[in-house]
Amino acid sequence: MFALMWIVLGTLWCVACLPVSPNGEYGILMDAGSSSTKVRIYGWHFAPMQVPGFVEVHSAKFSPGIDALMTVPSDMSDYFYKILEDLKGHIPPDRWSETSIYLMATAGLRLLDEEVTSEIMKTIHTFLGNQELNPFRYQPENAHILSGEEEALFAWLTVNYLNGYFSTDDTSSPESFGLIELGGGSAQIAFIPHDPIYAGKMPANIVGQEYGVYCHSHLSFGAGIMGRRVVDFLIRENPNANVINNPCMLKGDSTNHTKGHVTIGIVGEGNASLCESVLRHFLSPADDEMCSPKPCSIGQVYQPSIRNNKFFSFGLIYLLAKDLNAINEDGRLNLVHFQEKARDYCGQSLSYVVDTLRVSPKFASRNCQDGLYIPLLMAALGFKPATQNVYVADSINQSSIAWSLGAMLYEEERNRYTELVQRNGGP
Repeated sequence: MFALMWIVLGTLWCVACLPVSPNGEYGILMDAGSSSTKVRIYGWHFAPMQVPGFVEVHSAKFSPGIDALMTVPSDMSDYFYKILEDLKGHIPPDRWSETSIYLMATAGLRLLDEEVTSEIMKTIHTFLGNQELNPFRYQPENAHILSGEEEALFAWLTVNYLNGYFSTDDTSSPESFGLIELGGGSAQIAFIPHDPIYAGKMPANIVGQEYGVYCHSHLSFGAGIMGRRVVDFLIRENPNANVINNPCMLKGDSTNHTKGHVTIGIVGEGNASLCESVLRHFLSPADDEMCSPKPCSIGQVYQPSIRNNKFFSFGLIYLLAKDLNAINEDGRLNLVHFQEKARDYCGQSLSYVVDTLRVSPKFASRNCQDGLYIPLLMAALGFKPATQNVYVADSINQSSIAWSLGAMLYEEERNRYTELVQRNGGP
């Protein structure tokens, strides 16, 4: 039996900065990841033709991830029972039946076998659809596995919501920000281009206004998976070697790679130039005749031109830029400085990085490859080295950034639109 662990994270950000009154609206979003389920309760006051002013009422994290509970069905029931008991303590009982609950699973479940994910989702539907166990409003479509593009759209909505882009006062609304996000398994880009969108369009309707957002998730281009792809590439290039030099690892670092009955030693070389050469192998665009529609970014993936769009990034890109001192005073990413600092870092030995720079041995070599990878990824997505259009931070207006806020905004606006259509005699 799995032991259920949960940690109350407390209020992480507040947009309205006011408590939700007892007759306010509430919504619950469960972010079901590979290692845990993060739960957030949002509250807001309904106002016709206005963007909801969300307040994060409560958040908590429950471990392990739901995929780890599949072998024992009773564990899954206990898991969700404890989550629901926690949620009920933060929403007035007379609002339970009017409070929608959503479960959205991310990359961890996307990578599982389809039969396994089908069984997981069936168990979730059965539990959350049982009104004796779940007092909150639930429809079968409220729980699903997010595509990478949906996750990108929701993160884009979060960034632009926190920046005030969806304000109903047209005279004060700023321009939209595009989004770049680098995760462990994939890299996402989302923005409103100046040119028509021929593929990858994800519409979002906010207060009656439709926004056509280009979204793409580059699966297997995340930082974690790219590390494995580099090692696999080096092994293919040296098929008879028992020991292989990895230019993307620091000198003095080493590990073993086992596949089947064969174990190969991987030794750090710390060669930034060679590492960049290997990484470019994965990031090259397709030949022009293989690209349709045009233009393409990575491989045969269509992407409209970014032109002079402003972009925002957080997470790993922000953290590495901060560590490399590659953020200008106004919060803009300095890609030239980023690349120079990353190359310098990769020229250091593991012992120097750990003992002098105080970097954890777990992340020392990883920071070398990621630091070289990010500028090359940005270039593949269309950014010039001297760009001044990318901002990085871990928060916006003192609010932490999570795609779950954008997901709640999307669902609330969709519900509002559906109710409006039904009141007007629509289908």
